[in-house]
Amino acid sequence: MGSADTSLWAYAEATKNLGAKQKAVLDALRFFPDATNAEIAAHLEWPVNRITPRILELRTLDNPLVLESCRRRCKATGGMAWAWRAKHPVLPPAFEPPKELKPLELFK
Repeated sequence: MGSADTSLWAYAEATKNLGAKQKAVLDALRFFPDATNAEIAAHLEWPVNRITPRILELRTLDNPLVLESCRRRCKATGGMAWAWRAKHPVLPPAFEPPKELKPLELFK
């Protein structure tokens, strides 16, 4: 499996339980990092009240997929707002680490 295949697999694994709106918001952040809710809304052509709850959901997962980036002036509204970034999915371990064996146990 090449690195592109591994990245696609990791993304699919991390997002398999997300809804369509959550995936759309996460994908927008993957392509436009450090975006505010209003900037994501403008990009997706959705009202901001569809974005804000999805960001909260993605931030409060057991393994959050969206993280705070910085507070800055929003390009869509001109006001100060939090910008968000997508967390890159982390690959699970490729295999279980071997258990500690005593040399004599190898011959049993």
